[in-house]
Amino acid sequence: MARAISRLLALAVLAAAPALAQEQHARWLDNTFRIDPSIREITLFIERETPSAPVVLIRPDGSKYYQQRHPDNISWVSTPSRDIITLWRPTPGPWQATGKVNAERGISLLSLFRLELEPLPPVLFQNEVVKLGAWLKHDDTVVDAAYYLDGLSLDARLLSPAAGAPEPEQRFEQAPIHIGAFADDGTGLDEYPGDGKLTAEVVVDALPGNYLFQAQATNRVLARAYEQEVLIHPMPLSLSFSTPSDERQWRIDLALDSNLEPDSLEIIGQLFNPLEQRADVTGRGKSITLPPAIQPGNYRFQGRAFATTVTGREIQIALPEQVVRVAAPAVARKAPAAVQPWWKNPIIQLGTGMAAALLLAVAAFLWWRRRRSGKG
Repeated sequence: MARAISRLLALAVLAAAPALAQEQHARWLDNTFRIDPSIREITLFIERETPSAPVVLIRPDGSKYYQQRHPDNISWVSTPSRDIITLWRPTPGPWQATGKVNAERGISLLSLFRLELEPLPPVLFQNEVVKLGAWLKHDDTVVDAAYYLDGLSLDARLLSPAAGAPEPEQRFEQAPIHIGAFADDGTGLDEYPGDGKLTAEVVVDALPGNYLFQAQATNRVLARAYEQEVLIHPMPLSLSFSTPSDERQWRIDLALDSNLEPDSLEIIGQLFNPLEQRADVTGRGKSITLPPAIQPGNYRFQGRAFATTVTGREIQIALPEQVVRVAAPAVARKAPAAVQPWWKNPIIQLGTGMAAALLLAVAAFLWWRRRRSGKG
């Protein structure tokens, strides 16, 4: 009778499975998952290829459970595409499901022990910076015991659909894009160490498109995951650098798209000159004055933009590092001196005058002698 009631309860859960709010879903490596010692009861939702035989469940000690052969502390209901398995007081450790497990939907776990995250905005921008909080909870109690959180790794990542794959056969790539890590140590954006709230600064460093956001917490005794579909829009602003003037003054010019309020833009950053000397840069609006570009060479700018979207959401954008080469200032050249004709040279003119005077003197002398000779 007890097993019959369990089967009826499992069938009821099967019908309601898509709407379960506390479902913990993950794409487990080799369909292996861990059950931690705190779990008294857990339900597995295993999606299979259609049609296929029920999976085989392998316990941590290597023994196997089958849909047609398992102990009384297990309730197992199967359809052509799904297994729903409820375990009471399961053995802690790594379990594995073998069979034609659906590569996209995989294995979902439902238990009182769950991972809770502040949801991401459904629409994000490329290079947007988001602060996220996460909690591990047992029932409604935040877990902050060192036994559970010691060695805990909680990473944020994006899974992107394989290019060109049609729906619904679309599969997610195996290499996720790591965009942040959570910590409860009072560093970075985490406010209080050891309070059970894990905090991450997530930088959405990915190309525009549709993604599956996943945060997965793992350590030696537990594994939980949170997933959310997100849409990433192109970065809503771009920047360019003006050419330095003769006085070496220059600026950053920013162009905003229609997603941002034009008057809401604030820029905070640093400019490094070719000598790697840093100057702080701050400004408001679409034109930001930069420190004078005295030294020729490569300048590096890095910073963040703060703005308000047209929907009223405050956002922060990590601006990609920009490298700008500044040329040396042009040197004004003197006009070449005009070349005088040789006959206008004062020395030549003086010499010419003296030669002419000498010739006149010689001519006068010869004329005087000839005349004197004639009279004699």
